[in-house]
Amino acid sequence: MRAFVLALFLGAIVVPGVAIAQPSSIPETTDDARRLPIPPVDRSQHPVVVITGGMLIDGRGGAPIANAVVVTQGDRIVAAGRAGTIAVPANPARVVDATGMYIMPGLIDLHVHFTQQRCHDFGQYSDSPAGAAIRGVALAQQLIGAGVTAARDVGTVDDVALRIKEAVDRQIIPGPRVLWSGRIIATTGGHGDEVTSTATGRQKPAMGGPSKGFNGPWEWRTAVRQQVRGLADWIKLGAPADREEIAAAIDEAHSLGVPVAIDSFGQYTDWAIEAGVDTLEHPLAMTDQAVPLMKKHGTAFVPTIGAFDNLLTGGYPTAGIPTGGFYHTHSRRFVIDQKEHLGRVAQAYRAGVPIGVGTDIPFENEVRYPDAYFRELAYLSEAGMTNADVLASATRVGADIMKMGDKLGTLEPGKIADILILGANPLDSLENLRDVRYVIADGRLVVETPQR
Repeated sequence: MRAFVLALFLGAIVVPGVAIAQPSSIPETTDDARRLPIPPVDRSQHPVVVITGGMLIDGRGGAPIANAVVVTQGDRIVAAGRAGTIAVPANPARVVDATGMYIMPGLIDLHVHFTQQRCHDFGQYSDSPAGAAIRGVALAQQLIGAGVTAARDVGTVDDVALRIKEAVDRQIIPGPRVLWSGRIIATTGGHGDEVTSTATGRQKPAMGGPSKGFNGPWEWRTAVRQQVRGLADWIKLGAPADREEIAAAIDEAHSLGVPVAIDSFGQYTDWAIEAGVDTLEHPLAMTDQAVPLMKKHGTAFVPTIGAFDNLLTGGYPTAGIPTGGFYHTHSRRFVIDQKEHLGRVAQAYRAGVPIGVGTDIPFENEVRYPDAYFRELAYLSEAGMTNADVLASATRVGADIMKMGDKLGTLEPGKIADILILGANPLDSLENLRDVRYVIADGRLVVETPQR
């Protein structure tokens, strides 16, 4: 009784499964989806960087601004706009002359797997978390070199993606800001717990080891709690699963303030959308109801169209994957139809569904990155999106989908200083995104190639 009265006095009664009300205004939080409160940061003594002379595409949807100035201090943007309207501090630590260049927000990749990339010869070598970490570090360097300043890992080996996130934060390695989910939550034998590869049909060593599947709504809630306890920024679900399992996991994650992505198909996708899933990954075997449901429930779409082009065309090394689709697996009982995929993306675009950019490709990532990112943008264009809308998907819309829209995706005061400077106008051609001259990530100049 005394504990109950004390809880009433403190306003701190905790009901399992119910989100705890947060203060209306937290002055400073961690720069990830978890939004943990941190003490206020004094940036007044941090170095100032000034970018001058370029054409500013600030990501907010307005016309580009000629002869622009962007001022950063520490990891934040202080000002951005036309020269003469911006106060430029005296004696900045660095001035970047962007005359003749184009200044825009850093790019975002919403679907990567830092640990699962394997080249054409992967079958010759055994794997381990250490090997996965080495590959992940290599991919992080490729991402940042391409101007991708934020990435969401949606399935990792052990805690490798978390450690890559920390290594970037601590400036041990160059790389993008990382938001991560742990191991995909699956039913026994579902996607994420298969004995055979969903792409090749090859049996995994030792029958895949002990099952890591979860069964029943309470086990799925427990799995979510385990991921959140392990510091995951996002939860990743797989299908097939019962409707109650999917709904329980989404409800549990949201009650803890963590968003949810699902790799799904068919009716499982519809169930997840109705339960409030935040993002749908891949356009796999979507029903005719899926896009209208996404529009109704505010679900975001990360289509990863290019992830399947090697299955269809064989245009890239395929690690032994036959063309045409998934084979020999219970968790993926359908073929791949790229024309249908593009049609679903076009349908979602016309309906006003938020569309983000994600590459996926757990095989051959070392070979295909960053080309895979630019190919994904080309596929979005093929689905009918304008260049301006594709750029928005790669920046502002991607930040919103990542639950980081108040911190990333546009160049305006108070946002994190993630900035890409290009040698040519990306609004004229998306191919110009390949012409990277400077990359500023978290306020630090990490790529510098002014002459190309």
